[in-house]
Amino acid sequence: MTMLARIGITAPLLLISFLPFSATSREKIPAPEIDKRASCNDTLRILLSNDDGFDQPGITALQQALNQAEHQVVVAAPAKNASGSSASITFAPVAVAHVETNTYAVSASPATAVVLAINAFYPALSPPDLVISGINKGANLGPATGISGTVGAATAAINLIDPPIAAIAISTDPLGPNFSDEDNTQHLQRISAFITNLVDRLTRERCKNGLLLPQGLALNINYPPLPTAEIKGVVVREQGQAPYFKISYNPSKDEANIYLPVLNKQAVENDIAPSDTLAYHQGYITIVPLDGHSTNKDAATKNLIEFVIRELKP
Repeated sequence: MTMLARIGITAPLLLISFLPFSATSREKIPAPEIDKRASCNDTLRILLSNDDGFDQPGITALQQALNQAEHQVVVAAPAKNASGSSASITFAPVAVAHVETNTYAVSASPATAVVLAINAFYPALSPPDLVISGINKGANLGPATGISGTVGAATAAINLIDPPIAAIAISTDPLGPNFSDEDNTQHLQRISAFITNLVDRLTRERCKNGLLLPQGLALNINYPPLPTAEIKGVVVREQGQAPYFKISYNPSKDEANIYLPVLNKQAVENDIAPSDTLAYHQGYITIVPLDGHSTNKDAATKNLIEFVIRELKP
């Protein structure tokens, strides 16, 4: 998909791939209310998405905080839960519901929602300054990063859009089973304030060098489920390698030919030293810079593969 992005996924191509919109909503989808002006002192045009669904507590809390900071926020997120979607793209007509001003429910994957919104809702010369995905219910650390729809929505902005758009994925574990409980509401408000503060600092950085983040970069952020006083700090880490959960599928007792997912968390005792997983469970807010490139550039690996394929013939 990266190669496809580099040769240019343009608005006409996307409209052919993704539209028409829902047959149940034949009226024209209202465009977002976007101020086309831009300078280093202006607030940002922010596209907000997630993989839990457009109306979930995490994205709602973040939308409110960013609006209060007077950013121009457009929400384009899956119409229903799309966790585990990674950066998958829906190559089929996509239904879009205009929920309210600047809020759209997209019946597709999180990455699709981001790419569709950028190409269909924003003027060609005024794309969003920043894509934020979250706040996700459930941390996205280590090996989970690659399957996360939350992270996939962010990496779509740097891999499938030309030129790339800076992006942030933000995730957390809830304080309790009900994400709508008062404790979790306050937890989400604290995270929203943290992200809003980060966006403010990035905006000031843009005034210095013209960029929010280096081009082609996304940040995967995980905020531990702790009160502010118990958080040890904010650290930059590497994506961990040790899985902290195990997923399996068991046959349903009630329905034939149906297998149900079973997710079990497990302690991480051994991982790379700069692991985001280890730091997160030690009480740190972790930030992993992602550039979207999957090539292993290690010289030893390259030499090994070249040796293995030396005698192969087409």
